[in-house]
Amino acid sequence: MRAVRGVGRFIWRFMVIFSFIVNLVLVVAVIALAALLFDIKNNVVTPLVAGLHSSFVGLDQATIDWTIPVRDAIPVQFDLPLEQATVVTLTEDVPLTVFASISAPALQVNSATVFLSLPAGTRLPVALDLQVPVDTEIDVELDVRAVIPLGETQLHDPLENLRLIFEPITRALYNLPDNYGGAGQLVSTLLSGQPVNLLAANAYSENPWPGFSRTAGVGYDLQDVPIPPENVARETGIVPEGGIPALDEQIRPELYTSGGPDAINAQAQMLMPTALAPLEYDFAQPAAPDDLGILPTPAPGSP
Repeated sequence: MRAVRGVGRFIWRFMVIFSFIVNLVLVVAVIALAALLFDIKNNVVTPLVAGLHSSFVGLDQATIDWTIPVRDAIPVQFDLPLEQATVVTLTEDVPLTVFASISAPALQVNSATVFLSLPAGTRLPVALDLQVPVDTEIDVELDVRAVIPLGETQLHDPLENLRLIFEPITRALYNLPDNYGGAGQLVSTLLSGQPVNLLAANAYSENPWPGFSRTAGVGYDLQDVPIPPENVARETGIVPEGGIPALDEQIRPELYTSGGPDAINAQAQMLMPTALAPLEYDFAQPAAPDDLGILPTPAPGSP
């Protein structure tokens, strides 16, 4: 009987010691894992996700500014009509032989030959009526500067959509604690019953793109130049879809009061044919119109 009790006591002590060791190992593992999670969050996940988000913001703010050299010889051939009243100056003496009738007192000469000489420098009024043939080549040497803000093109939509996908994730990552002290403060806030908004704006979300390492170039003076009317973008009413709806609603609550991006886009597509009528192009015509229908054109009578 004593032997059975001894075995039972041994098993009980072994289980207590084993449980203590297992719990200690688990506690150490959790602490080590927490430290590793902070390290992964601060040095891997946050830089990776924020780098993608920041790059999309920078792409949307970027401007393509490039000078295109145009070098060519253009053949020019046409007849130039020249009708002009002008005054010419003789560069040398011009002899003239004319037939004239001379009348004088007691003198009448018919069909007389008169020899004259117009001296050099004589100014004569004349009327020119000529067809001047022009057949030459014009050497073209132009440096055409092209300035294209990407945010004013259709690239804005996919870039904005990519930004919205990563926006709530980057906000949450920067609002999450970076160390044990921050984690303790977060737990204390939650236990006190106070709400924690991980999608609140922070220093990163307010300025995700630091700027550009290259400017538009020396002598860039087009910042205040208005966009030509032909290049002004026409709004269709379509909005970017964004990412996870529940998170996106925290970033763009004004859209979801109207039903969300899907409802807004469905309504915009219904109104688009009347508000924006694309131009039809007849490829049988030899001359192309100014607008090939690539961009929507306002319908007649629309603002």
